[in-house]
Amino acid sequence: MILSECRKLMADNAIVEARLVHDYLSAGWSVNFIDGEGNEYPITDTYGIPCCYDSLKQAEDIVHQVGNCPIHIDSLFRFAER
Repeated sequence: MILSECRKLMADNAIVEARLVHDYLSAGWSVNFIDGEGNEYPITDTYGIPCCYDSLKQAEDIVHQVGNCPIHIDSLFRFAER
Protein backbone atom coordinates (compact mmCIF):
# COMPACT_ATOMS: atom_id res chain seq x y z
CA MET A 1 0.00 0.00 0.00
CA ILE A 2 1.54 3.31 -1.03
CA LEU A 3 1.66 6.30 1.34
CA SER A 4 -1.36 8.07 -0.18
CA GLU A 5 -3.52 4.96 0.32
CA CYS A 6 -2.36 4.72 3.94
CA ARG A 7 -3.18 8.40 4.49
CA LYS A 8 -6.71 7.74 3.20
CA LEU A 9 -7.16 4.83 5.63
CA MET A 10 -5.81 7.02 8.43
CA ALA A 11 -8.25 9.81 7.51
CA ASP A 12 -11.10 7.25 7.59
CA ASN A 13 -9.94 6.20 11.10
CA ALA A 14 -9.40 2.64 9.85
CA ILE A 15 -5.79 2.37 11.07
CA VAL A 16 -5.34 1.68 14.77
CA GLU A 17 -1.61 0.93 15.00
CA ALA A 18 1.67 0.98 13.11
CA ARG A 19 4.03 -1.95 13.50
CA LEU A 20 7.72 -1.47 12.71
CA VAL A 21 9.33 -4.80 11.95
CA HIS A 22 13.07 -5.45 11.81
CA ASP A 23 13.84 -7.35 8.62
CA TYR A 24 16.86 -9.51 9.40
CA LEU A 25 17.47 -10.33 5.71
CA SER A 26 17.95 -6.72 4.64
CA ALA A 27 18.96 -5.43 8.09
CA GLY A 28 16.34 -2.71 7.67
CA TRP A 29 12.90 -1.82 8.98
CA SER A 30 9.51 -2.31 7.33
CA VAL A 31 6.32 -0.46 8.24
CA ASN A 32 2.96 -2.25 8.53
CA PHE A 33 -0.26 -0.48 9.40
CA ILE A 34 -2.92 -2.46 11.28
CA ASP A 35 -6.67 -1.84 10.96
CA GLY A 36 -9.37 -2.56 13.54
CA GLU A 37 -9.86 -6.12 12.25
CA GLY A 38 -6.16 -6.96 12.55
CA ASN A 39 -5.37 -6.78 8.83
CA GLU A 40 -1.83 -5.63 8.06
CA TYR A 41 -1.03 -3.16 5.29
CA PRO A 42 2.70 -2.89 4.53
CA ILE A 43 4.11 0.27 2.98
CA THR A 44 5.05 -0.56 -0.62
CA ASP A 45 6.35 1.24 -3.66
CA THR A 46 4.16 1.76 -6.73
CA TYR A 47 5.02 -1.76 -7.95
CA GLY A 48 3.79 -3.39 -4.73
CA ILE A 49 7.26 -4.20 -3.42
CA PRO A 50 7.53 -3.67 0.37
CA CYS A 51 9.71 -0.70 1.32
CA CYS A 52 12.58 -1.17 3.73
CA TYR A 53 14.14 1.68 5.71
CA ASP A 54 17.74 1.89 6.91
CA SER A 55 16.99 2.97 10.46
CA LEU A 56 14.25 2.83 13.04
CA LYS A 57 14.11 6.65 12.94
CA GLN A 58 13.39 6.62 9.19
CA ALA A 59 10.59 4.09 9.69
CA GLU A 60 9.08 6.17 12.51
CA ASP A 61 9.22 9.27 10.29
CA ILE A 62 7.21 7.43 7.62
CA VAL A 63 4.52 6.62 10.20
CA HIS A 64 4.36 10.30 11.19
CA GLN A 65 4.03 11.29 7.51
CA VAL A 66 0.90 9.15 7.32
CA GLY A 67 -0.57 10.30 10.65
CA ASN A 68 -0.45 9.89 14.39
CA CYS A 69 -1.15 6.43 15.73
CA PRO A 70 0.42 4.14 18.32
CA ILE A 71 3.68 2.56 17.16
CA HIS A 72 4.66 -0.99 18.10
CA ILE A 73 8.26 -2.01 17.43
CA ASP A 74 8.99 -5.67 16.63
CA SER A 75 12.65 -6.59 16.66
CA LEU A 76 14.27 -9.98 16.77
CA PHE A 77 17.32 -8.35 18.30
CA ARG A 78 15.75 -6.71 21.37
CA PHE A 79 18.21 -8.43 23.67
CA ALA A 80 21.12 -6.74 21.85
CA GLU A 81 19.52 -3.28 21.90
CA ARG A 82 19.54 -2.92 25.68
